[in-house]
Amino acid sequence: MPAEIKVLLAGLTPFLDIKLAVPIGKSLGLSSTITLIFGIAGAMVIPVLMLIYLDPFVKFMEQKSKAVHLFCVKILDKTRTEHSKNFQRFGTLFLISLIAIPIPGSGAGTGAIICYLFGVEYWKSITIVFIGTTIAGLLMTAGVESLDSAFHLFKSNIPMP
Repeated sequence: MPAEIKVLLAGLTPFLDIKLAVPIGKSLGLSSTITLIFGIAGAMVIPVLMLIYLDPFVKFMEQKSKAVHLFCVKILDKTRTEHSKNFQRFGTLFLISLIAIPIPGSGAGTGAIICYLFGVEYWKSITIVFIGTTIAGLLMTAGVESLDSAFHLFKSNIPMP
């Protein structure tokens, strides 16, 4: 399997997405640019699908179960009414920052769910998730390359017996 496809598939991994794709791409010897392109492409698939299908799925589930309907109304109404003022003020920066933080669980899928909860328009959500994922990819690339350089620096300075 080509290394680029491995990076793309690693980007599809829920909750790890770009945070897994970048180290795999670098370990397979891919350039930073190719790693970022394929890692971001893989990381964007699940959020795009979530943003397309989450609303119809929730509506379908609400029709099938009164308990689900009550739960969804409670969650969505509470989230949108209680936090909409803060979200309008800081929402985009908060979401981009949340997605960009390279820790497991804070990636593109989580950002897509939060966009849905706050009722963010589709294309704005995609843009927010893409920017956050790109920043996360750049941070991960810088971190992986820094660690690799430090490892090679210390490895070359250690006298061999």
